[in-house]
Amino acid sequence: MPRKYQNLLSPIKVGNIVFRNRLTASRSSPRFSQGSEPYPTEALIAHYANKAKNGAAMVTCGGVGMPHVLPNTDWSVFSPERMISRIPGSFDIYTADCQRRLSDLTEAIHFYGAKASMQIGGYVPIKYDVSSGVPSESPFATSTPRVGEEIPEDLLEEVAEDFARQAAVMKQVGFDMVYLHMAYRLTILGRFLSPLTNKRTDQYGGSLENRARFPLMVVDRIKERCGKGLLIEANMSGCEAPGGLTLDDTIELAGRFAGHLDMLQIRPGAIDPAHPTGFNPERTPFLHMAEAVKGSGADIAVVTVGGYLDLDLSEEIIASGKADFIAMARGWISNPDYGRFAYEGAGEDVVPCIRCNVCLMSGNADPFVSVCSVNPVWGLEHKIERMIQPPTDRKKVAVIGGGPAGMKAALVAADRGHRVTLYEKSDALGGLLKTTNNVSFKWPQRDFKNYLVRQTAKAKVKVLLNTEATAHMLKEEEYDAVLVAVGSEPTIPRIPGVHGRNVVFAAEVYGNEDGLAEKVVIIGGGEVGIETGMHLAEKGHRVTLLEMGEKLAPNAPPVHFYNMFRDAWERQPNLTCIVQARCTGIGENSVTYTDAEGAEHAVEAGSAVIAVGMKPKSDVALGFFGAAGRCFMIGDCNVVGNVQKAIRSAFSIGSLV
Repeated sequence: MPRKYQNLLSPIKVGNIVFRNRLTASRSSPRFSQGSEPYPTEALIAHYANKAKNGAAMVTCGGVGMPHVLPNTDWSVFSPERMISRIPGSFDIYTADCQRRLSDLTEAIHFYGAKASMQIGGYVPIKYDVSSGVPSESPFATSTPRVGEEIPEDLLEEVAEDFARQAAVMKQVGFDMVYLHMAYRLTILGRFLSPLTNKRTDQYGGSLENRARFPLMVVDRIKERCGKGLLIEANMSGCEAPGGLTLDDTIELAGRFAGHLDMLQIRPGAIDPAHPTGFNPERTPFLHMAEAVKGSGADIAVVTVGGYLDLDLSEEIIASGKADFIAMARGWISNPDYGRFAYEGAGEDVVPCIRCNVCLMSGNADPFVSVCSVNPVWGLEHKIERMIQPPTDRKKVAVIGGGPAGMKAALVAADRGHRVTLYEKSDALGGLLKTTNNVSFKWPQRDFKNYLVRQTAKAKVKVLLNTEATAHMLKEEEYDAVLVAVGSEPTIPRIPGVHGRNVVFAAEVYGNEDGLAEKVVIIGGGEVGIETGMHLAEKGHRVTLLEMGEKLAPNAPPVHFYNMFRDAWERQPNLTCIVQARCTGIGENSVTYTDAEGAEHAVEAGSAVIAVGMKPKSDVALGFFGAAGRCFMIGDCNVVGNVQKAIRSAFSIGSLV
């Protein structure tokens, strides 16, 4: 019987290496699985090995040359009180201890049938850059740009040799490939390619041929040292900002690199957009660039990356010849069973990534742990089997509340063999995620909500809608365990007029937009307040948002999310945001506030929306204790959080039953 995704899962030979399918794991790592160790830790090895186990044909690792890739990044800017550890890790690859652990890493990846690749970065003395006087690029737009001086031609030979030395070590410890970073103008290779950063007047600057000369020197030096048996993949920006590389330039470069590079991964012109979020209406916004390079006829394997998850879409891309490989990072993180779903033809079971990018860093206020919003075991991969015990008997379990925490807990308990009944007092599952139903930029969260609803319907879970559970009801049913997921309720600030008829809470806005006045004031500038403001602005309301702090959405994920979030709200012409604004009163036709200097202002508005936070419905939850042999509180009714915290709470408690 032919496979549903037969093109996506078909083998391909590049050079002398056969890849078992077209799915590759692009470079990523759990940020906090690696500390100052100059070698890969067991946690990091498990992370990469699990991608291979999951079905990836090739796994790209990081850790070599990182200090020289990002020499200017000031990690302390993420939080003024805390120093964030550097990107993991900076491996000391010329020591026997590190080489032994790198060998363990490649052996683990090979054990599951995948090919192993390592990103390398040749050493460049920090005072040098491609050209003098050109500000450096920061990966997170957090640092003051560094300005270096033009690296002399004779030093370029040494840099190329360092790339080759690193590659030789990688080959020695078992890597099948090395990976060169040439995108976003972050590294010396990308800065040579781009006319935005290469202002040289010698043989390495000016024309496209000259700008490609040093990157080609590096590639050829690696091949000379390591032979053709070690493949080389590089990423490249398909199209940069005005004055930078154009797509036609990239197509020409692909032709020049053909016969030198083996694989070319096409990325956007900046690092943040390379991690697309819900603010991107396109699910795979960079496919057209890879398709153009592939269509040019360049004799090089083309890899497309950015937003891939949908197996049907990926199958169509490979079948139609738009690319040779699909590269993913978040897809493997959000789905510990992604490869199995592909081989079983079960695309509908793929867990939607909600594109929140908390896998890069969840927030300034959160602990130093690596998390995924929809995969509760990510970051715990190396020890999760020791943390969960199999059930000793089959239990009768009640779950109270059909939000994301309730649905996930029900699914986990049912998967452990228990008889599960889920009680939901409304007419539909989804909880607060139901507010995403008609919001243009919340489609990833809507996909996840719909996925949970589908999985709950497929599982052996008895769902009772329009049923408000009581402790008495549960006692009569004689449950062994009750998992309470009744959620949270809005915090009511002490503001005169807050109980007025024209005042609503943020969650009440969705589906009732037409009932609000044309002019609306939102009180609270966290993520929820801003998203509500953006949504109302899109619907034609004129929105003013008041935030008493100095920064909007201070707890939003800071890495590869915040900048795109800010750009999205700043693009809304009907949304005005005012910080350091303390609301002092809500009237029928206006809202008053004081600014940082204490001066009072009034904003004309017929409706006010409260978005100052939520509080746990812990008293409601505690009312269920004693209704069964064991009772647990999960999700927001225990500690108010977000999707990630709700899902991990549901998984962990569901695994205890």
